[in-house]
Amino acid sequence: MLVNFSNYFLVLSENVLVPGTALDALFWGFIAYSTQPIAAFCGARFDINTKFTSISLAFTSGVLIALLSYDLLDVAFEMGGVYPTLIGLITGILLYIFLNRLVVNLGVRLAHSPSSSESGKCNCKEKKLSSALIVGALIDGIPESASIGISLLENKIVSASIIVGIIFANIPEGLASGAGLRKSGSSLKNITIIWLTVAFVCTFSSLFAYVFLSGAPLFVQAFIISLAGGGVMAMILQSVVPEAYKGTHEYVSIFGALGYSSIFILAKIISPH
Repeated sequence: MLVNFSNYFLVLSENVLVPGTALDALFWGFIAYSTQPIAAFCGARFDINTKFTSISLAFTSGVLIALLSYDLLDVAFEMGGVYPTLIGLITGILLYIFLNRLVVNLGVRLAHSPSSSESGKCNCKEKKLSSALIVGALIDGIPESASIGISLLENKIVSASIIVGIIFANIPEGLASGAGLRKSGSSLKNITIIWLTVAFVCTFSSLFAYVFLSGAPLFVQAFIISLAGGGVMAMILQSVVPEAYKGTHEYVSIFGALGYSSIFILAKIISPH
């Protein structure tokens, strides 16, 4: 089947009433998550300045807050109401906390930060390290990607703000994780394989959500989307902001506001609801 790429430029339009296709879900999942392994490779291959990483993470914190507000919880509420949204949010937070502790027990922080490996706390084997990072990356990636597939089920094409938001968030996370893994002793080949695997799973999560949730009740779809919101919220508060503050201090608010504003413009001005 040939892809009509002209249809993809309708992402900024509100007048699209035709449901998306499975190919659309796969395409947008790929676009959103293909940058993460590239960023991880660059972080591992090149000496990325720690200050730059902190600024990027500060910007990302604002992006994620806007993504959480405009494209996850708001959409979940419109779909299923307050109860599935709040239950999914709390479940996502608790799931992230549980998996974060699991990762810590394996000697790796979910922050994927270069500074977390410099302290020498990571004494686990490379295989355990890889498994822990995959768990950490997928907890927010899978439901986020699923929300892309869900958004294409009816008469809405995926919004520009959620695609750009995920891309913006994935780049600094990939840079930081690649640098951290490299400093902990992982090979460039294994780092690349890890994040290609993450990107592959997240990409196909969008497709699977589109295919298998097409007949699911709206409250189930809302729960899954808000589950992603819970994971994002926990990640912001536990990992992204604290790590960003180390290198930016009080300026974390400025860079965070810039990130928030970028998604606000996409969500409310370029593609207003």
